[in-house]
Amino acid sequence: MHLEQYDRIRARIAAEGLTPEIETRVAIFVCASKAVNLPFLALAGAGMPTLWPGAAAGAGANAAGLVWQHLNTQLFRESEALTLLCRVTRWSSDPVVYAGSAPLVAPLYAECAFVGFTTRPRAGQTLGADALALGHALLATVRLTPILPAEEAQNPFAVALSRIEQENGRLLQTQIRLLKDGYPSVPPAELEAIIAAKVALVERAFDKFLDSLAR
Repeated sequence: MHLEQYDRIRARIAAEGLTPEIETRVAIFVCASKAVNLPFLALAGAGMPTLWPGAAAGAGANAAGLVWQHLNTQLFRESEALTLLCRVTRWSSDPVVYAGSAPLVAPLYAECAFVGFTTRPRAGQTLGADALALGHALLATVRLTPILPAEEAQNPFAVALSRIEQENGRLLQTQIRLLKDGYPSVPPAELEAIIAAKVALVERAFDKFLDSLAR
């Protein structure tokens, strides 16, 4: 879907190297995708039923404990990814880089505020599905290892980015399972619409970010 943009950015990095400007711009977007997902892991848990569909009554405690284990694991993994990227990035000293990045991550923070506060009266499983669907869209869409040329494979920033995206793949599988089985009171059509809306929003933001980096 983003192949042309990936190719252009990879060619730019191959020519210029992973400069502090490029590292900073990538880190700002990836960190935003992690930062907005953190509070939603708690919101998702708030709407999660005690039993997953099909679970035996006697297994209720185990099922609920498994759900919380998954959500807490995601919370700490996302926090770890955010911290790691902040530490390895060679942050640019040019304020223009930050000013240019602000409008690119603004839609992610705006959606965070919308789901976390504006829609709070919806509470319950619909709110939990909203929250988890946004996290799912971020994990599934924001992929930046394709921009890395082979000659940069051992760069600390590249290594960190690769490690984060490998972990994203594992978290995404859990997220899919939770979305599929975790909100039985939300009609399937409504759940599909929620997921599609979040994916569309993240795709638009990510597409604009890639375009800006490919110039």
